[in-house]
Amino acid sequence: MLTKESIYVILFSLPVYQMLFYTIQLVSFKRRNPSKKYLGLLLLSMTTFLIINAIHFLGYSKTFSYLYLIYLPVLLSIAPAYFLYILSITRENYDVRKRQRFILFLPTILFFVLNIFILGSMDPAARLSLVDQDIFMNGSENNDKIQVLIGFWIAAIVLVFAQIFFIIQKVSKIMMIEADVMRKQPSHLAYLEWQWVLGISISVLIFLVINVLIEMIVPMKHMGLVVVYNLLMLVTGGVTGYLGMKQDTLLNHVEKILWTPGLQESESAGFAEGKTSDENLPGFISKEEAIDVKNQIINYLEKEKPYTDTDFSMHDLCSHLNISRRKISFVLNDLLQKNFYGVINEYRVKDAEELLLKEDHSQMKIEALGEMVGFQSKSSFNACFKKVTGMTPSEYRAKKKS
Repeated sequence: MLTKESIYVILFSLPVYQMLFYTIQLVSFKRRNPSKKYLGLLLLSMTTFLIINAIHFLGYSKTFSYLYLIYLPVLLSIAPAYFLYILSITRENYDVRKRQRFILFLPTILFFVLNIFILGSMDPAARLSLVDQDIFMNGSENNDKIQVLIGFWIAAIVLVFAQIFFIIQKVSKIMMIEADVMRKQPSHLAYLEWQWVLGISISVLIFLVINVLIEMIVPMKHMGLVVVYNLLMLVTGGVTGYLGMKQDTLLNHVEKILWTPGLQESESAGFAEGKTSDENLPGFISKEEAIDVKNQIINYLEKEKPYTDTDFSMHDLCSHLNISRRKISFVLNDLLQKNFYGVINEYRVKDAEELLLKEDHSQMKIEALGEMVGFQSKSSFNACFKKVTGMTPSEYRAKKKS
């Protein structure tokens, strides 16, 4: 039979488990693009804050008295992590400078240091009394403690809202600048879906505002407020994780397209240009074998067109050619400077260009045509096609037929 306490546990567990799922997915992926790293940091900060908050609300006061050292610093790390994510994803996948990262996280670091000196120096009983003190409802038994608590709350509120104001201003400016560049250079940031970025931005801002209001101004004392709070955390966390992963996947599909002139044009790839020598090769593959593997990949893709299957994967490529994933990955990533999706999506775009101009396909919807050449979604089709041609499929068809 469900009790009030068990309902509270369920309510606080749902958003935590959801955020953990997305965080683990991002952290476990092997791709090293900076935007994935900062998105993972953002979700980890949000997840950690929800876990500490649940511990606080569910009555584990002694545990929370220790975690309070990082409670507010974690909240203050969410906005910087979000801003680093926006910066990295709007810089053609280039990372953010170390100095810039340090400045963004400086309030978090300073607040953590203050916590160590002020709270860390207290004995456990005094710290427990401090973090459990409800200054809005009860009188003051220890004026010094209350003043410390008031100071911490006010400082955190001011800092979080200052961060919110800062990121709204800066992100809006970034979006306007990049939108202007994209109008002049359509292939710029072809992987970026502004609707998804806007959805992530709104979700993170709501997450921050709600937690400041609930945790520091309007303590949760009623079941209704607990339900509403956790539903909001479930929605904001879910939107941030889901759209962030979609954007990361889209970036992975687009980022290596046209890194080199193409597969056939780079017959010996790095060898022909002297970029890769026998000395630089790993021990598991020779120069001759690497070139042979490249040719096998080209022949298979061009003759059999397996990439038209939307589920075609690296595993399928390795299985058909009977070549280890390690060797194929080396040829694609190190020799051709592409990733798997960069290779097959170039072929898909090439096929789509031809189909878009055929009369018997003139009435076919863009989504259906994208599926014919192997794209799983309209967003992926549009982004890859725009990266190659500088136009969306619809714009390309209209321009070529005009």
